[in-house]
Amino acid sequence: MRLPPIKIERSEDFTRITLYPERKYLDMSKTEKIQACYQHACLLFEDGTKMTNLSLRERLSIGKNNSAVASRIINDTINAGLIKLADESSGSKRYSAYIPYYA
Repeated sequence: MRLPPIKIERSEDFTRITLYPERKYLDMSKTEKIQACYQHACLLFEDGTKMTNLSLRERLSIGKNNSAVASRIINDTINAGLIKLADESSGSKRYSAYIPYYA
């Protein structure tokens, strides 16, 4: 549904989850883009698939001509330690797929 990432707040007595309405990726902070990428990878992984540059572009409504934007978000998410390459032996960046760090 192209929603921004959910916000999870934990306390001693409760956990609060906040959902936000649809928002353009240009209006998201870097942290929100990283969280959206991570959450997207998690959802796809639990569904038995892997995240790609294309799937992230579709999720965030990033145009085909801006694939570098999606690549930057993916790299930032990798650097944050939240996702990793699904197949680290693959030498092709073009067909790379990503999974959550815990997989």
